[in-house]
Amino acid sequence: MKRRIIKQGHNTLTMTLPTEWTKKFNLKAGSEIDLVEKENGLFITTEKIGEEKRVEFDISEMDIPTIWKYFMGVYREGYDEVLIKFNQDQLDSPYKFFTQHKLDLRYGKKREKGTILEALQGFVNRFIGFEIIEHGKNYIIVREMGELTSKEFDNSLRKIFLILQEMSEETLEAIKTNNPKILMHIHDVDVNLDKFHDYCIRILNKTANKTQRKSQLLFSTLYLLELVGDEFKNISSHLVKDFPKVKLGNILELAEVVKEQFDVYYDLFYKFDKDKIKKLSEIDSKTYFKVSTIYKKATEHEKEIYHHLRIIGRYINALLELRIEMEY
Repeated sequence: MKRRIIKQGHNTLTMTLPTEWTKKFNLKAGSEIDLVEKENGLFITTEKIGEEKRVEFDISEMDIPTIWKYFMGVYREGYDEVLIKFNQDQLDSPYKFFTQHKLDLRYGKKREKGTILEALQGFVNRFIGFEIIEHGKNYIIVREMGELTSKEFDNSLRKIFLILQEMSEETLEAIKTNNPKILMHIHDVDVNLDKFHDYCIRILNKTANKTQRKSQLLFSTLYLLELVGDEFKNISSHLVKDFPKVKLGNILELAEVVKEQFDVYYDLFYKFDKDKIKKLSEIDSKTYFKVSTIYKKATEHEKEIYHHLRIIGRYINALLELRIEMEY
């Protein structure tokens, strides 16, 4: 909708607000609204910027995956305080339905049901800055402890890159040496990656960013980086659980290429350089003409790992496109 700017006095410019909108939010003369400066305009909101956000939800009838989704949703959205209600005395381990649980079962470790408070503490520990500040018979209150800043975002984003480098190095080493035990702890590494990923999303959602377009590109970048981590986790799960004694020499070259691609992209992200873009393009082109030969030589087990490595390569290309867009 368009509004005409009206001049009042010597230096004041005003405009009218839509009647339907003011009625919807019960705004009258003297009511306060907030203006948030964006990249190419102003955003008018009835919510006060900087006010604490509180929310509550009930987990009484939820299974573990659903509880995870609720925790992640309120955390990423930037709520400061969360009231969680329940009516059960015990709850499965928060990690029951994830890779680590399966690995524990395979290697004889058991995760028994614990008290509801122990289980909820496990959920809360997964999210940086969240702490249980109060609990009763059928509820807990979780609150953010600390302050979110752009510096925290920068540090956490760099941590994500370092974790992914670690995952790529260990995956390559496991394939080179035919030693999947190297990857036994990869789930814990991926949990750390997810922690910092969610923390970055939370900071982006909570801090007003004048460069809205850059924020959107960072959201997409974080999403893809998390997917890269998931693919490395999938590879480790196959190597550890599904075919731990299979040799993977036919796809070693592809694993080396993927590691090189990610290392170059990481350097490029923090120091934009056209030569690095050209290098990534050369690596990608060179690999493209080899993939069919690699695939034909690969065994059925190797083809499963091949598939995940190719997906990582595609994600890196998408990440490169986003980084170029950030520059301009």
